[in-house]
Amino acid sequence: MGNILQIDAELKNLIVRNEVDDCPLKIGDSILKIENKKINTFEDFNYILSTLDKSKDILVLIRRENSIFCLKCDRDDLEKINFNNLISGFATLTYINPDTNEFGAVAHSINIGNSKKIPIKRGCISCTNNLSIKKSRKGSVGCINATKNNAIGEFNNNTTFGIKGEINNINLSNYKKYKVASINEVKLGKAQIILQNKNNICKKYDIEIINIEHQKKAHSKGIKIKITDPLLLKETGGIVQGMSGTPIIQDNKIVGAVSHALENNPSIGYGVYIKWMLEYNK
Repeated sequence: MGNILQIDAELKNLIVRNEVDDCPLKIGDSILKIENKKINTFEDFNYILSTLDKSKDILVLIRRENSIFCLKCDRDDLEKINFNNLISGFATLTYINPDTNEFGAVAHSINIGNSKKIPIKRGCISCTNNLSIKKSRKGSVGCINATKNNAIGEFNNNTTFGIKGEINNINLSNYKKYKVASINEVKLGKAQIILQNKNNICKKYDIEIINIEHQKKAHSKGIKIKITDPLLLKETGGIVQGMSGTPIIQDNKIVGAVSHALENNPSIGYGVYIKWMLEYNK
């Protein structure tokens, strides 16, 4: 695939988006309950807060990473914090299974602050055009921006190795099919990535696989890559935000997807094996 996607999602919980001095809430905390009352929407949050005594500490049940615990918060601080249950951003479509219409994208979980694998209530992916690219430089990873086009799929599964969902508005008849490589088939040397360019064409670019980890258990960063294509380096400076999920091709098979960039050298990055993207649902 290699299409640049706009990803829009409604989260299952309100998420803390800023921090206030002396308040124990951190960016990415999920708000589950206030004074033992369940919070489903921002309206719930405002209503419950308005009914509470201003002079008392307020008990807030949160999820942070994999832990759930209760904090005491001052009401004035709670009123200063920005809570949100919507996210939007750009990433790359890795694959569509032509037999099931299942898609995979991003190649790592959607995270906010300290919270990993944020639970998604409902989300959609849309094609894009009018790409603009802020190039990566040493010490600074760039980014892709684009204009949202038509929606092509829905998801609610935010896994360790990316989002998964179902395509419902795309004709696959003209797309090339690739066999899936096993981990043992991946080797050092020349490979390609497929990525949408500024002309809205998904094009192959040359890379080199410079290190591989023969993983027996699902884990990220199994493939270390270097961008070698002079045209892509000129356009992007290497790996930029929005390229997460870019499919990696070797010997006419899909072997993995780009997942991380090295900030100090963004021409180098990591990929996750396609095996883990396809098989891992947690």
